[in-house]
Amino acid sequence: MKKTAIVGVMAMAIGIVVGSQLSKSGTAGYVVITGTTKNREAAKDYFQNVHMVTKKCGLTTLVLDKNTDIREGSKKGDGGPLTVIARHPKGKDAVIKCYESDSYQRLKAIRTPYTNWNFRLTEGKK
Repeated sequence: MKKTAIVGVMAMAIGIVVGSQLSKSGTAGYVVITGTTKNREAAKDYFQNVHMVTKKCGLTTLVLDKNTDIREGSKKGDGGPLTVIARHPKGKDAVIKCYESDSYQRLKAIRTPYTNWNFRLTEGKK
């Protein structure tokens, strides 16, 4: 009886550990950007270097549309014609870490005066 109880407790513990990993392994982190770019030339250092920084972080760009078909909401400001969606396989925390990295923050400082972008960092299915 004691062996059965010990095996049962061990199986339950393994199940809890494995189960907690399964939910995270089924999610990815996403960056969703919408907005307008006022002066692409002035922010060219950002555009020339952002792919290298995001790739190093582990992000993959899924969507890059500079002429989004907007059916509802504002076509100015945060709802502008730009839409970017990027994915990180390790989840939202990995996306936040990339966004907050020194490398990205340096690029953000170059871009910010010339763009009106809305960033959303979220999590969803892979």
